[in-house]
Amino acid sequence: MFAERWIYDFIIYLYAFSILFSFADLLHRNRRSEKISYLFLGIVWLIQTAVFILVVLNWWPKQLPFWIDAFFIYSWILVSFTLVMHLVYRMPVYYFLANLMGFVVLVLNLFFVRHQSAAFEYLLLTELVFIHVTIAMMSYAAFSLACISGGLYLVSNHLLKEKKWNRLLRILPSLDRLESFSVWSVVAGAVFLLISVLLGIIYGYQTVGNRLWLDPKLWGTFWVMILYGWIIWQWTRTRLTGRRLAWWSSLSFLSILLNYFITRTGVSFHQWF
Repeated sequence: MFAERWIYDFIIYLYAFSILFSFADLLHRNRRSEKISYLFLGIVWLIQTAVFILVVLNWWPKQLPFWIDAFFIYSWILVSFTLVMHLVYRMPVYYFLANLMGFVVLVLNLFFVRHQSAAFEYLLLTELVFIHVTIAMMSYAAFSLACISGGLYLVSNHLLKEKKWNRLLRILPSLDRLESFSVWSVVAGAVFLLISVLLGIIYGYQTVGNRLWLDPKLWGTFWVMILYGWIIWQWTRTRLTGRRLAWWSSLSFLSILLNYFITRTGVSFHQWF
């Protein structure tokens, strides 16, 4: 317990410093602040990756228990996406918001009950379930980035319409780039979610049989897939672009949050996530 708490506390402190320096860079462009922020986030990723690999391969010391759950996986994937996207595109606002979202997820993970029975830990690390959960977290991370892109698009579009040529507008990415990020993040998230659902159904039939269809979490996930699939379909027909696409990319993330709250209820056998 102490080891787990110490590692989480250390990661959170590093994450907090990364956010601090990224915010400083956002307020006043400074390459040094940007590099320090990126360095701290890189260390967070290295620690998470090392712990992740050691626990999955069962090389983590037995006397130092550490629980890998969906929140941890989601945070690790979001940090990975944030590091890669900032390295390639260098968008300070996008980097700061993605960094902040990852930090919130990690803090939530610290305060939620994570200590489950050995049976649950074995279940999560079972090969098929592990792949199912990881790919699902990849889809949620992609939808999170689409939500951020959509929100930034709406802010930038409003500033341009109002002709407010302030510093915020200057540091925001172009509308075309934000729209492109938003739609392709939605596409990636939809593909990952479809794969995850298929793997989950296969495993569900092996364990609970037809009772699988009584789980409201599954139907909630179908609704998320239909919603994001509709966004993609409308985009391909050029009926959903610009501000409309941004609104749908941002607000659709609420469906994922709602689906998560369904998971936390006792009526779903996904509650161990």
